[in-house]
Amino acid sequence: MQENLTQRKRNQRDTWNAIHQAAFALASAGGPGAVTVDEIASRAGVSRRTFFNYFPVKEDAVLGTRTAELDPAVVERFHASTEDELTRVVHLFVSVVRTCLPEETAAQRRAIIAEHPQLRARLAELLAQVEGLVYSAVHAEADQGGMQLPEGAGAHAFEALLALAGGITKFAFSRYHESGAESLDPFIGETIALFRKVVETTR
Repeated sequence: MQENLTQRKRNQRDTWNAIHQAAFALASAGGPGAVTVDEIASRAGVSRRTFFNYFPVKEDAVLGTRTAELDPAVVERFHASTEDELTRVVHLFVSVVRTCLPEETAAQRRAIIAEHPQLRARLAELLAQVEGLVYSAVHAEADQGGMQLPEGAGAHAFEALLALAGGITKFAFSRYHESGAESLDPFIGETIALFRKVVETTR
């Protein structure tokens, strides 16, 4: 049974990659606006129905992106984390962003966005999905008394924490995207430290 499951997962991965590579090649040649789902499916050797089983919209196939997900294991790590509140919320953001922006397709994503900046609009939509998932998880944590904010921080401190953590995550991903680096990891801690320094020096 385990072997069948493994083979099924492998087949799903291969189909996803075939559709993405077909979409990327067609969009690179003629522009994403001129490419149709039918053309992508034909080039990938799949049906139109199969295409939509893997990608909700054409732009996701071109970019090599996925629908954002909140893995229960990620939520558990968030609950168990002993880091300060800002750091653990940033790491929660990063974990969810990684589900929709796979690092293995980052290089091609950079290339196609450089040629067709209008594709950034789809990234913005995906990041909005990420924010919704993270906000729900953090609110649930707060409702259970699991968030520790400074006394006297005010009624809006919780929302400010979410906004700051989201801003840090977006900034780190932006630096990672522009750098062409293979891994996002070095940018996370650096960006948290940078934001802390900016806050301290502008008080």
